[in-house]
Amino acid sequence: MAKKYVETRSAIVTGAGTGLGFATAKMLKEQGWKVYGTIIEGQSDTELKKLGIEAITVNIADHKQTDAARNYVAKDLGNKGLTALINVAGIAGPGGGLLEGISPEDAQLTFDVNISGTLNMVRSFLPLLRKYGAARIINVSAGVRTPAVFTGAYLVSKFAVEGITNVLRYEMKPFGIQATSIEPAGMKTPMTADPIENQKKTWDKMGKEIYDAYYEKVSPSLNFINSVIDKSDEPEDVARVIVKALNVKKMKIRYMAKSVAWQAGMQRFFGENKFESMIQKGMKL
Repeated sequence: MAKKYVETRSAIVTGAGTGLGFATAKMLKEQGWKVYGTIIEGQSDTELKKLGIEAITVNIADHKQTDAARNYVAKDLGNKGLTALINVAGIAGPGGGLLEGISPEDAQLTFDVNISGTLNMVRSFLPLLRKYGAARIINVSAGVRTPAVFTGAYLVSKFAVEGITNVLRYEMKPFGIQATSIEPAGMKTPMTADPIENQKKTWDKMGKEIYDAYYEKVSPSLNFINSVIDKSDEPEDVARVIVKALNVKKMKIRYMAKSVAWQAGMQRFFGENKFESMIQKGMKL
């Protein structure tokens, strides 16, 4: 059973309105943390309030809003620092599809939220994390080990999030602040619900030229991906990994959810080239 703590530790969890963010915020609150959860405009905060979680409406792509959220949290904490920043929030839909077919506007939107949004939260909240001392930063960098067809700009953005995490481990070392990445290969969230319909909409958005060039070549891979979505991690499974990372004395460089842990073992055993060939074959590419 997880150790219970008196409410002396505090965390802000982005994307707390649904899915992994909500599951993480809930688990931390149950362990006695003081939890702030960011939600987007128009999203209900009812369930968070029921749990005693402080909901803050923030567009993380806007650095002025992340600064305002930081100021709110700083005032609420008083002379205490912030124990943990957990960056879950992100968008997938606009960044889905093939790199050649994603519009510049959709790619930019994806990067604004997933990359700039993560960086904004880091920049805004680092003063509060340094004030705490031995604080923690956890970023979710889903799918970077085995990129799947049709995840285009979304996975590009997640590779960048992994890069932010790597840089933070070096820059924050003198302050005693640890940073890690969480890697789920796939997860059951509203973003992955009804994949067939979502893929149809994405094909339509990319247009006939892209469809004619790619459909026959990549559709077997898409059919395979659809068939394994039901085996993806539940948000609660990944949230447990996040909570585990927060509760250890020294965090690992990265943590893998169960859906990707076996891939890491195979990658080490076979080497990157052989591993990639095996995964591509499995994905029917």
